[in-house]
Amino acid sequence: MDKPTGRRGRRAGAKKQAGNGEEATGRRRERGSTAVYEDMREDILSLKIRPGSALDEVALAERYGLSRTPIREALLMLQREDLVTFLPSRSAIVTPHTMSNAHEYMDTLMLLSRAIVRLAAEMRTDASLGEIRKSQEGYAEAVAGSDIDAIDAADLAFHRAISVASGNEFLGKFYRLSLDYGRRMHRLHFYPIFGAAERETCLAEHASIVDAIERGEAEEAEALMGKHVLSELRVVQRSLEPKVGLKFALDNNWKQAQ
Repeated sequence: MDKPTGRRGRRAGAKKQAGNGEEATGRRRERGSTAVYEDMREDILSLKIRPGSALDEVALAERYGLSRTPIREALLMLQREDLVTFLPSRSAIVTPHTMSNAHEYMDTLMLLSRAIVRLAAEMRTDASLGEIRKSQEGYAEAVAGSDIDAIDAADLAFHRAISVASGNEFLGKFYRLSLDYGRRMHRLHFYPIFGAAERETCLAEHASIVDAIERGEAEEAEALMGKHVLSELRVVQRSLEPKVGLKFALDNNWKQAQ
């Protein structure tokens, strides 16, 4: 009677080990796909991988030292955020950037920005206010230099600190997603003409927002944040104005030369 029991025990133990091994493999694969997703997401949003770029699963698997399965899972996660597009051939590309829904995005960002900063002025604590001040100091330091990556990261940190101060994680999550959604637009149309005047404006507006939050002036903070979003939009609009086309005179002399 002991031997059959022993064999059954060994079989059960083997099955348990196999099951544990499969679970461990699954966990490793999940961590792998999540790490690839986070890494590629940042590269796409910061334009290290340009819009329209082809994404080779084999090359990505070699780069990350993984099989193609977690790479595919990461690409599917990015597809859900409209950052990756799968073509009919089943190949993938970075979703091209478009301004077709920019007005909807700006409406959403404006509403969320005003709500978040209003809550921050009402709900901020000494600790969260300290983080906002710290992030603003980091932003001031970044704009004194010329590293756009550092400026972009510092600006995001400032706005994310305000979202944390709001005390509403649900609203804050959507606000942070909206900030991320606009990062490619900023890289393409805001930072290329982010000169001394734009830096000074952003610094002054950030400082005013922090001051209103600190004093608990919710209505004032909301108005200042609205002004800040609009001023950034004006820069984006300026970047879309014709430049080279205005330098040429399309007059009779030009026509006669043809």
